Amino acid sequence: MHCIVFIKQVPDITFLPPDAWDYENGTLKRALLDKVLNALDLHALTFALHLRNKMSPKDGKVVCVTMGPPSASEALLEGLARGADDGVLLTDQQFAGADTFATARVLAKSVEKIVQTFFKGSSEYMLIAGMQSVDGDTAQVPAQIAETLDVDLIAYATGFEYNSRLTVSRIGPSGMETIAPKRFPILMTVTGCTEPEYPSFERERNTRSRKTPYQTWNARDIGTDPAATGTSGSKTLVFKIFSPKETQKECRYIDNVDGLIDLVSEKLNAEKDEKKVDEQTHYSIEGKNPEYKGEIWTFAETGGSKLLPVALELAGKARELADTLHEKTGAVLIGGGNGPLSDELFACGADTVYAVNHPDLARFLSIPYKSVVADLIKKHKPQIMMFGATPLGRELAPRIACATESGLTADCTRVEIGDHRQHSAILLQTRPALGGNIMATIMTKSSRTQMATVRPGVFPLPVRDPSRKGKVIAYSGIPQPSRCEILMMEPIHDKADLSKAEIIVAGGSGIRTGENYVNLLGPLAKALSAFLQLPAETGASRRAVEAGFISRDYQIGQTGQTIQPSLYVAVGISGAVQHISGMQKSKVIVAINSDPKAPIFRIADIGFVGKAETVVPRLVEALQRRSHA
Repeated sequence: MHCIVFIKQVPDITFLPPDAWDYENGTLKRALLDKVLNALDLHALTFALHLRNKMSPKDGKVVCVTMGPPSASEALLEGLARGADDGVLLTDQQFAGADTFATARVLAKSVEKIVQTFFKGSSEYMLIAGMQSVDGDTAQVPAQIAETLDVDLIAYATGFEYNSRLTVSRIGPSGMETIAPKRFPILMTVTGCTEPEYPSFERERNTRSRKTPYQTWNARDIGTDPAATGTSGSKTLVFKIFSPKETQKECRYIDNVDGLIDLVSEKLNAEKDEKKVDEQTHYSIEGKNPEYKGEIWTFAETGGSKLLPVALELAGKARELADTLHEKTGAVLIGGGNGPLSDELFACGADTVYAVNHPDLARFLSIPYKSVVADLIKKHKPQIMMFGATPLGRELAPRIACATESGLTADCTRVEIGDHRQHSAILLQTRPALGGNIMATIMTKSSRTQMATVRPGVFPLPVRDPSRKGKVIAYSGIPQPSRCEILMMEPIHDKADLSKAEIIVAGGSGIRTGENYVNLLGPLAKALSAFLQLPAETGASRRAVEAGFISRDYQIGQTGQTIQPSLYVAVGISGAVQHISGMQKSKVIVAINSDPKAPIFRIADIGFVGKAETVVPRLVEALQRRSHA
């Protein structure tokens, strides 16, 4: 078994110097930042090396491929030093300015040449990538490569076993799943699930002593169409980049628990008194010539037999956008049909529910789901479609966008109708990037449908109108069969809903044991709740969940829940980008960590450097004393 690993050189965002920002132009001076190999790509490479060694230790090859300027070759050299057999650098000015759609096309063309050059045309290979890169955070490119190559995708892989048949463990929409590919090739994205393979002195010396340690290919070498690459081939355009300077926090460090309590109270009171301003602009379509026509659609994601909150949030936002554009709204619902789920969507703003019911869609697999949704889009031609930026939405939406040749913006925190130059009544999509260090406003170009994934919790739940009625249109097509099968699923029963908690106390790997998690975090949440008179819950980082401290339904972050409590207390959490993306909109953030350089302090309002086992009991005692004073 051969493996192709996609790796990327990214800016090091561990520390952004103050002069890295050009505040006048709202841009980041990337030349001032060090370049590093994307962290999750290290895990992908290690995953590939372990797969190769288990399945084909003698004749399997691991080939790293990266796309970028000549300096990106450093990423390849590092990959080779860590154990890869060969490398390919894709570099050409023609590739510059590419969005995820155009990037995926180039990488897909390179795969075809790699298979012929290194694998002698064999189809026994796997494509492996990190779940996402820290600069873009979109997680779109791997899914769009899979769609371009017409191969299946297993996203969020956490491990594998091989006993005459490959089985992969992954984080699924409703729990942990065990999936087996029926045939190869297949593409997998990997979470931070393995200890990265480290470079060896011998491998590094051998790599750098080779006359041509890697191959360099340009656009002509891989046969790309100039119209389908770079800016020309992109479906989206970033037209505004700005720094969130005005919202950046300066962490205030405290070294005593009473001072910490006083500061938390002060900041919560300040938040309560602050007048909230509606950021949405009031747009009028009168006298405009809209760029797009058609309904405003959402994907109504379900969990078990219920609609997820994000499905209702998007239904309300779709109603708002449709009213601005004088259009109708639609919701694609897989399962449910003429029943309470459709009625709930109507009550929250939908005019039409496109209901899809088929036994092959009982469990989520990307190809069958993609085939029916893409078919509906091609038939009914909505002008906008929004998905929740959930694990399912982030896996499914890129494939659908690629299949329908639509522009897609990931992880939006704001969407609104506006104008840009000659473009009227378009969807303006704003999202964070570089771990939240910059914001970008993006528009769709050269597409029939404008698409976006939207972070759960950024829009309010709409006010229900039970009297609203709508139309159900049943889909009669047959889903495209998957080339994977789900062998086992460990569903999450009674999933914890952290969205209702005003206080969340979350633990990470720094808690060290499950016993500490129970004995430290539960009492702290209870004491804060009693002192502040607000409902409290406990949560966890992905690493704490994988260590078995608590079940996955309490996980916060990119592959868990997105929350916005009044107070978030991070205990022993380092602050990986994937975790921060799920909690950074908390009103007041307190970080307790023994490492003074932990990234979590960069987004915290209040910091306490110390061990959880020492700090938390003292904090609980002080809260209890002051509650009873």
